[in-house]
Amino acid sequence: MIQDKKIKIGILASSETFSERITSSDANKDLDLYISSIGLSESIQTAQGMVKNGVEVIISRRGTAHILRENLTIPVLSFPHRSLDVLTSLNKAKEYGVKILFPVFRQKIDAIKTLEKLLNIKVTQGIYKDNNSLIKVIEKGKSEGCDVVLGGNLTNKIARDLDMNFVGIDTSNDDIASTIESAKSVALSNREEKAKTQRYRSIIESSNDGIISVDEKENITILNSAAKRILGIEEDVVGMPVNKFITSPLNDVIKTKVPLEDQLDKIQNKNYMSSHLPITLDDDIIGAVSIIQDVSNVMRSEKVVRKSFSKGFVAKYNLKDLIHRDESMKIVAKMCKQFAKTDSSILIIGETGTGKEIVASSIHNLSPRKKHPFVSVNCAALPDQLLESELFGYVEGAFTGSRKGGKPGLFEIAHQGTIFLDEIDSTPLNVQVLLLRVIQEKEVRRIGGEESIPVDVRIVAAGRDLTNAMHSGTFREDLFFRLNVLRISIPALKKRKDDIPYLLRYFIKYFSQKNEMKLIKIPDSYVMKLVDYQWPGNVRQLRNFSEKLVLNYNLISKDDSLEYLYQELIEYSQLVEIEIPESILESSLKNKIKKNALESESKIIKETLEKFRFNKTKTAKELNISRSTLWRKMKDLGIE
Repeated sequence: MIQDKKIKIGILASSETFSERITSSDANKDLDLYISSIGLSESIQTAQGMVKNGVEVIISRRGTAHILRENLTIPVLSFPHRSLDVLTSLNKAKEYGVKILFPVFRQKIDAIKTLEKLLNIKVTQGIYKDNNSLIKVIEKGKSEGCDVVLGGNLTNKIARDLDMNFVGIDTSNDDIASTIESAKSVALSNREEKAKTQRYRSIIESSNDGIISVDEKENITILNSAAKRILGIEEDVVGMPVNKFITSPLNDVIKTKVPLEDQLDKIQNKNYMSSHLPITLDDDIIGAVSIIQDVSNVMRSEKVVRKSFSKGFVAKYNLKDLIHRDESMKIVAKMCKQFAKTDSSILIIGETGTGKEIVASSIHNLSPRKKHPFVSVNCAALPDQLLESELFGYVEGAFTGSRKGGKPGLFEIAHQGTIFLDEIDSTPLNVQVLLLRVIQEKEVRRIGGEESIPVDVRIVAAGRDLTNAMHSGTFREDLFFRLNVLRISIPALKKRKDDIPYLLRYFIKYFSQKNEMKLIKIPDSYVMKLVDYQWPGNVRQLRNFSEKLVLNYNLISKDDSLEYLYQELIEYSQLVEIEIPESILESSLKNKIKKNALESESKIIKETLEKFRFNKTKTAKELNISRSTLWRKMKDLGIE
């Protein structure tokens, strides 16, 4: 691992003696040390050589450290100049005389005055900034009568050339060990920071989206390969103004701290989706970032996401599953083939069990949409609130118990495919309004959301008797007309008697093979009794009866089974055909329907008014009614 590698530290010591003390220190165990006794400006080339050899941190005296920091990109630490170390050195220098020269880098040390009084000496602080100025400081000190000079290895060389006395400034062993430990910590921290930076750089570079980051002055700090490709840039442009290469709204984002998302931009004559986001630190703006996506990639990604959501939503039936011989069903099959070529809405009318889903599935599998999802929804099987969320989806936090991240609705999942709304006549009025919007606008809005999501869906709806539902006020006329563009009426089984023997034989064969039982033969007289039966449950009931027939005929007495099952059919018919007196129906069921319809309508109007802050023009438009009709309904329903 990167943290386990030996740490390489470079040390620019002030003297050979100091180098030996560093080498013998216990603090340098498990380190690779690169030591040199050169200083100040002369140290730059040596330090750069250390960096090429992989040195991670450099330690030197204070003046040399300042110069190196201006010329290197790696961390540079300095050995401390503690007052006690200076005091010890001044006390040694006193042996040569009381006038002592102390060259200091760039600024004087205030504590020297206290040390002068303490030792009864005169210290001249000569300020230097490089090799040449250090020579001048020492020459001036000698001319002013200084007896001795304090400093490091370079000062010693200059003093020797000028025939001056020299005393080195010592650093304690504890300070040497402490500084080396600090260098180790800095190196380890720097490694982790580099690793983190590399991870981020790799992530940014791996993105197919163009990423441009700028500082608060709009100078580029990051430009990944995708962004270079989009902008047609080959050279390194980090540090340059972003507006030199692209007209960017990042200036506004930096000023306002407000993101601009999902903008459609044209760059190099190609369309891109862009989002521009502020970068803040403790609420202070420190820059901004642009994320640029090729529109074709966005569309391709959307297709992949929709496809992943739509897995399992397939049409299970084909036209061959519509078992028939009757002429009326041949017409239905012919209409399926013709209607499949179009994209218009289809309304399938038929009793329960006549095969409406088989017809809807067959139309889908015959249509150009067959490679896309087929989503089947039984509108009567779901509670009103759940039906709305299932059809249209919801955003995160839309209601208590909503899924984190939200959920796409079935219309979104059915994108480019077909949605089959079975038992559409059971749909509540508020959902009917939303269905009408989807048909008209070709878009959906998730519950709790503000964005409209475009959808390309063919709608196939099915119900029993929408005419009565409209007359009773439970189904909207405008929705009926939108759905009833193409219409298929599936006759009840009792009206296509030619299909009964054919279906009976088909199902008997199917269930015999499925259960690995002997194929049974039913007497013709019994078959005729079944043909004369009314079959209130239609083909579904006949299928269920055939399964029971195969199992009972093989497992129990044959004659008993036939008669027993036929009597069951008769009893079921009698139960279904019990009529409720009209007076009771009028006083209970019809009134209940009317009451529920009015309550639902009132609720829809109130919710829509609240949504648009009681703007009646927008409310009327949303409900697809005139403003005068809205006024009348509000008055009739007592809505203030």
